[in-house]
Amino acid sequence: MDLLAAFGMFLLCVVGCMAKGLSLAWALAVGFVCFFAVGVRRGTSVPALLKMALEGMGTSLKVLRILLLLGLLTALWRSGGTVALFVWLGVRLITPGTFVLVTFLLAALFSLAFGSCFGVVGTAGVILMTIARSGGANLAVTAGAIMSGIYFGERLSPASSSAALTAAVAGADQHDFQMRMWRDTPVPFLATLVLYGGLSLLYPIRGVDVQIVSALEEGFSLSWPAILPAAALLILPWLKISAVASIAVSCVLSAGCTLLVQHLSPGETLRACVLGYRPELSALTELMSGGGLISMVSVVCIVLLSCAYSGMFNGTGLLAPVTGRVGALAGKIGLFGAHVAASFGCSALFCNQTVAIVMSAQLLKEEYRRRELPAIELAANIGNSTINLAGLVPWAIAASVPLTTMEVGAAALPLAFYLYLLPLWCWVQSRR
Repeated sequence: MDLLAAFGMFLLCVVGCMAKGLSLAWALAVGFVCFFAVGVRRGTSVPALLKMALEGMGTSLKVLRILLLLGLLTALWRSGGTVALFVWLGVRLITPGTFVLVTFLLAALFSLAFGSCFGVVGTAGVILMTIARSGGANLAVTAGAIMSGIYFGERLSPASSSAALTAAVAGADQHDFQMRMWRDTPVPFLATLVLYGGLSLLYPIRGVDVQIVSALEEGFSLSWPAILPAAALLILPWLKISAVASIAVSCVLSAGCTLLVQHLSPGETLRACVLGYRPELSALTELMSGGGLISMVSVVCIVLLSCAYSGMFNGTGLLAPVTGRVGALAGKIGLFGAHVAASFGCSALFCNQTVAIVMSAQLLKEEYRRRELPAIELAANIGNSTINLAGLVPWAIAASVPLTTMEVGAAALPLAFYLYLLPLWCWVQSRR
């Protein structure tokens, strides 16, 4: 009963945070206190619970390094002109009959580089939706293509915090995990291309607003060095350079572009790194502002608290009854099917992709131990289910934030083909 009361209080706080537009870190903090109290009430000492929570947080240290570097990266890619150059090149490729397809590919390319669905939808997504509105394109179809694209790199990009967290909580090597993700991607990706190619012909755009192109040309020096930070981030991991080192190299190259190509002062560059980039040209303020270390504060808190939950639940066995039921479900519908069910359940309850990743590992890790399966299998099943499926729960922030940013409703989610074609394909593979 005490555990149910703690969950009830936590869920009330989640609803309150969403209603007030607050970070879910506040709800997680309240929930942590509630579950901590349950642990004490059931006989676990305070020092022991604190040790469990700290051990859980220890699994997030590599993820935190990546998150802090991502804060720098998202600001420096903006200030150095990398984002502007990719958007400028992508917009020039758009024709009336290819708009939806190019929208998906451009969002996917950004996602592969950025590794953050929120970072991509806040830059390329906003620009593409502006083009769609000015050109009379179908907004639901366009938003669905963007939703598919922004999640493409969540599993595959070396800069993805979701991929780093998945590997960490599963106990797998991140490079091995992402190589496995690439192996599972081609079929659903090609199917998505075909679908958006058909929708491009069915829902052509009337024209492209040239003012966006003009604003990018006026606000940035769109020259070839701006490609280097993206090239480094995409190529270095294939040379078995770690994700942390690859992102760091990209940050250094972006800082060079900011100082030497865009001619920002060292003080302006440092300010962008900490507080986020803000362009001087007013026409680009809404499209290109953001990033910086400050943008990662909420995410860092959520990751730390989620991993603290995992350590405490693992040490106290508070979730043992739920874990047993999920294990029984895996025996009936298979491990991947159980991951799909856990993904939707955790995303719907906790409204957060990060918490859903940690909880999915928590609920099913024992089943992998019992079957003597390697950690990479746990990581792969989380990567192929939870990371994408969180974006299909309308009230979870993985879906609600991108939809709100694009100013569209949940009607776009059924058109986000890649989000469910990937887990569907992996489920078919698992049944074989």
